[in-house]
Amino acid sequence: MKYRDLLQEYKNGTLDEEKKKEIEADIEKQDAISDFLFENSEIPGLDDIADSEAIPEDNKEMKPSSEADDFAKLINSRIRRAFIKVGITTALVTLAIVGFVMFVLPKIVDGQYYNPTEEIGSGFEKSNRLTVDVATYSELFLPTRNIWNCDAVSRGYGKYYISLYRMENSYAGTLEKGDLRLYYPDILNRTIKLAFTSDENGQSTCLLTSPKGSFDYEPDIISYLNEYNVYQASVTMTKSMRYDDFVKWCEQNDIYPDWCAISTYVQGGDPENLPLMYSGIEHDAYTNEPCIGFGVYSYMRVNYDQEKYPNLSAWDTWQAIRDGASEYDVTFEHVTSMLDYLIDNPQIIYMIPDGNADPDTLRSYKKHIEANGLYVYGFVCADNKEGFERMQNLDEVAHIVVDVE
Repeated sequence: MKYRDLLQEYKNGTLDEEKKKEIEADIEKQDAISDFLFENSEIPGLDDIADSEAIPEDNKEMKPSSEADDFAKLINSRIRRAFIKVGITTALVTLAIVGFVMFVLPKIVDGQYYNPTEEIGSGFEKSNRLTVDVATYSELFLPTRNIWNCDAVSRGYGKYYISLYRMENSYAGTLEKGDLRLYYPDILNRTIKLAFTSDENGQSTCLLTSPKGSFDYEPDIISYLNEYNVYQASVTMTKSMRYDDFVKWCEQNDIYPDWCAISTYVQGGDPENLPLMYSGIEHDAYTNEPCIGFGVYSYMRVNYDQEKYPNLSAWDTWQAIRDGASEYDVTFEHVTSMLDYLIDNPQIIYMIPDGNADPDTLRSYKKHIEANGLYVYGFVCADNKEGFERMQNLDEVAHIVVDVE
């Protein structure tokens, strides 16, 4: 009878007392062996002892019984298998945790914050979100400082390296969990504003600051300009002009604006009035408001949802006009699309806290333009001394503020 059969009969209670005591003694011995193996992983050399042919013939009676030897091997094998399973399981769990932390968790965290690498557009023509956001923002608020393209490289956990490109210049920085830091921070700061003051007679007047933000208005400064140099300047008009009339006026006077300031306030119900909001200010004292506008020759191309934001890109606007569409209608659509886009995607505004632009303010601008039309009260342009002197003599020009440096 095999030892396993004896164990089964012992379990069934059919063994006689003598055999029963032998089995119980064996079980007690194997329990002790099992406990020892569990605590020490395995008995060193147990298998070698069991299989060795080096034991002298006269000591063979010292070898464990074949039944005990089989039982020890069985326990040893199962313990080894258990340790292997635990090791493999631990390794797999560890790999899964490491893989999650390295590859999945960073993307989950990225999803909680502004993602500049998000692709916008359709088909093969797509732009990343940072490019569309900054291009739209810079055209609306930053004359002469349009950002043409942006790159972003993810570092995981909502952190990115970014680069901004304007003409031949590039600007680097980081974006960490919605916090934008540029190594040249002024590149996205708004400079041009609408300044309000009063003249020597106490009458309210307004003028655009220079493209670089200068408030210094000196009518005689133009006479001191170098006639061979080209300068950037802001020009404030004596009244607001509907954009199609403004285009005709520019053509008649050989004026080539780079950026036009849009009227977002009507004084006395007449859209041709300048956007004066203050009166009674001490002479030479200034207060100012942010202003918005659009680029005239900014042939910047970005990809976007053209159905939701028609002619958002300055490039598409220019193409539509070149193909024969009404310049006023296309430009009107371009401006309202820029406002709609920033209203729907205000993250870039919050990352550049410079002024009072917020979705509610932009909604009020759009509402005003839709109700009154697209009117221009000033512009930014580049010209030489002769050109500014000619402009200064036009009845429609009130102020010219030149950046002399």
